[in-house]
Amino acid sequence: MRIKFRQYLFATFVLSCIAFTTSANDIPVGTYLYTQQGEELIDGQRASVTWNIAIKDDKNAVVTMSSLHALYTCDGKYTVSDKGTKLALTWSGKDNTDTECDTPSPQFLLKKLPSGKVLVHSELFLWDPIGWKNTRIIR
Repeated sequence: MRIKFRQYLFATFVLSCIAFTTSANDIPVGTYLYTQQGEELIDGQRASVTWNIAIKDDKNAVVTMSSLHALYTCDGKYTVSDKGTKLALTWSGKDNTDTECDTPSPQFLLKKLPSGKVLVHSELFLWDPIGWKNTRIIR
């Protein structure tokens, strides 16, 4: 009886590890949005930036940004690489000859939680670059 109980515990442990680990490959092709609000301006509006991260396939992505009264950079084509449980997006200098990006690579990291939510992290987030941010998924 004691051996069967230990086998049951071991099997439960193994299955829970499998169920709760996720691979970067689990992040599906699609567009992921994150909007960050900045400081209040003289006219009462808030500065903001929205990043549209379009994962095209397992090697390519396009990041576009739209802004209300805020500077932004590093938009354009990105190469995608698998970093274990994260996708790393690196700005492609050879594909973006008319713009520049001074932020160190990778500029964006994406990870998927067991709940299915996709989070993003980037030093480009002007007003709060620390930690992981929830994205809104548009497929």
